[in-house]
Amino acid sequence: MIFFQRIIRIFRIGKAFKDVKASTDDEKKLRAQKLLLEILGQSQGIPTKIGQFLSMNDDGNELQDALDASITPMPFDEVEQILNKEFNGNYRTVFKKVKPEGLAASLGQVHFGTLKTGQAVAIKVQYLGVFETVENELKVLGWLPNMGPMKKWGMDVGGFIKEFRQHLLAELDYKHEASQQMQYREALHDAQSDSPDVIVPEVYPEYSNEHVLVQSLEKGDSMEDAVKLPQNKRQEIGRIWVRHLLYMLFQKGVMHSDPNPRNFAFRTKSTRSALVLYDFGSLFEVSMEERMILLRIILAIREREDLDPAQCLKGLGFDLEKLSDIRTSLPGLLAVLFEPFTQDCPFDIDEWELNKRWDAIVGELKWWFRSAAPTRIIFLMRTFHGLASHLGKLNVSISWSNLLDEVAGDLYVEARNWPLPECDLASVGTNFQGLSEFLKIDVKKSNGNRVTLTMPARVVENLEEVIDPPVLESIRKQNIDLNEILLKVQRSGFVAQTLLELNDSERTLKVWLE
Repeated sequence: MIFFQRIIRIFRIGKAFKDVKASTDDEKKLRAQKLLLEILGQSQGIPTKIGQFLSMNDDGNELQDALDASITPMPFDEVEQILNKEFNGNYRTVFKKVKPEGLAASLGQVHFGTLKTGQAVAIKVQYLGVFETVENELKVLGWLPNMGPMKKWGMDVGGFIKEFRQHLLAELDYKHEASQQMQYREALHDAQSDSPDVIVPEVYPEYSNEHVLVQSLEKGDSMEDAVKLPQNKRQEIGRIWVRHLLYMLFQKGVMHSDPNPRNFAFRTKSTRSALVLYDFGSLFEVSMEERMILLRIILAIREREDLDPAQCLKGLGFDLEKLSDIRTSLPGLLAVLFEPFTQDCPFDIDEWELNKRWDAIVGELKWWFRSAAPTRIIFLMRTFHGLASHLGKLNVSISWSNLLDEVAGDLYVEARNWPLPECDLASVGTNFQGLSEFLKIDVKKSNGNRVTLTMPARVVENLEEVIDPPVLESIRKQNIDLNEILLKVQRSGFVAQTLLELNDSERTLKVWLE
């Protein structure tokens, strides 16, 4: 009976998703989103995890609040039953105090308490029966029809479900999570001085098992509090966050891959701010080959190298046959995807607009790229998507490029020399060498004055804003369509080219990408 109730709830969720998508009015859309998150939050397991991901992009807190309010905490008497079972019939032999109020989440909830030794701790307790719930939900997901973009573009649904299953079952083993948390803490310790700016709670393995995890209590301000901080403090937090992720990815090959905002806290009261990390059930391991190829792509884009991007993607496990239809667009797509790593200046997440710009380059064929990717890469993408979302909420611009040089510069020589696989598909002229780096504007006036401007190539998407009004007026009089020029640039993948040349009685104008 419970199994069929879960099936019915999953189909209710599907209908709620459809209602959200069909809503055109902002107020109706918000109501539909709240209803969806309420259903997700009431479901525990996979649905609640989906709800956490969906609410992450909420600029305010309405959706997050709706989700939190819908998650029903496990009654404390059930918590006590679990603790008594795990601690030889009487948990009070270990804990001096456990507070009844719990912080409920998707797979379990956290209670604050004190050990007999007086140490303040956070106690993570798994919901009763949640393992069976997740297993049943994974079965239902396997039965759902392959529809929409998933079917049209040949997405490996079975592979995605397999990856999710592996990660979720790992999250349900708190003994495994405790081991991962201790390893992560040890890896992080290698990079920090006596004043750490990233804090991982200490695990008490002697009190932890498959269903209960006991760790030191490490408090900090929430994301809701952090967004209200002064700009300099938010900037410091953002820098710590980006630097930490890049260090763990490229130097240690392991990433905290659950971007739920509840998994992060911030300490900003002292002169040196700190990031606190929680929940190590979902870690993403990155092989040395994957790390080197990711760096290889970044460096090739920075240096406009004569390197076929398909070689790099093949090394990462992409299906090249699927990419054949967008082969010539790969340099432009990857340049947009890796833009945070290649800009010399601080990067503004709000201006990234990844999906919009991919649409402009290849339209619906962007799904070929996504379907060609190995299924496991979804966790890498989820991690960076989460970081970008959080930086957007903090409203900070961070120089990812400078931080990458700082934490991984010693790996660049090895990355440049890393062997790449050969590609069978024809790739004439498909390389990073043709990517433009600068937008240039040269104006020669009839009175002999000359103005030359050099800007990042990205500025071409706001061309009208950087051209003087009198020049714009002359462009319009000669029936030059700037929108058509931009569309051509986007479809070319931002390769170097002349955009327009104009001569009139007052000036000679040339605009080009170089």
